[in-house]
Amino acid sequence: MEKADVIYLALVPLASPEASIVSRAAAIIGKNLPETRLLLAGKVPRLFARYDSKEAAEAVARRLTELGLRPILCPDSELRRPPEDFLVRSVEFGPDYVLFLDRKGQKREVKSPDAFLLLKGRQESYIISEKTETRVKFSPGKAILTGGISLFSTEKKEVTEQSAVVEYFFARLYTPKSSQPVVEIAHDRLDYSFLKGEMALSSLANFNTLVARLKQAFPGAIFDDNLMRASIKQAYAPEDIDDTEVNCLLLYLQYRLK
Repeated sequence: MEKADVIYLALVPLASPEASIVSRAAAIIGKNLPETRLLLAGKVPRLFARYDSKEAAEAVARRLTELGLRPILCPDSELRRPPEDFLVRSVEFGPDYVLFLDRKGQKREVKSPDAFLLLKGRQESYIISEKTETRVKFSPGKAILTGGISLFSTEKKEVTEQSAVVEYFFARLYTPKSSQPVVEIAHDRLDYSFLKGEMALSSLANFNTLVARLKQAFPGAIFDDNLMRASIKQAYAPEDIDDTEVNCLLLYLQYRLK
């Protein structure tokens, strides 16, 4: 018998959810109020639970929908779909299409009416560092024992810090047919000579110019740059899947909701 696919559930954020909505949603998903507020805050959907059956996930999703919320069901198999890996090297703009070329000379043409979603974001990695912190504490007991000579004591503690580092900025273009991007653009891996007179010295400036031109070429496509802001950690996602991949997929699924 084929094993059932694990289903993850996410919620589309709300601009300003009412307290009663947060309270009732918390009861449905089994979270406390602060956790539920966090799930409904921001601009990017967050996974909040996983279910071993589609029926169980759909039952919870129905209750959330009745509450006026917009749940997203995401199968584990979709989260783990390997990317098509078409990394753009150069771009050609036509009258009603854009032609993308990769390093291998392969081409992909996207006609203006076929473009559905253009995401702009940043890929981050995390650096783990350890350091020793020294704290000075007031010690009345020690002062008594030393006759007031020593009022303070020092305490050393090893702490671990995690800091985010931007690896590169990216743009991903989607059609309505697939949750996989048609093409991906990394700002530092592109030959910007196609910009000609618009070409600047900075690769980031060139990247922003390209994204602006893509928006003009695909006026009917949704544009979302929320992933350019603070990194969104997906606590309920599988540990072996990058947060950026999860965030891009959830944004696509959000915009595909009817």
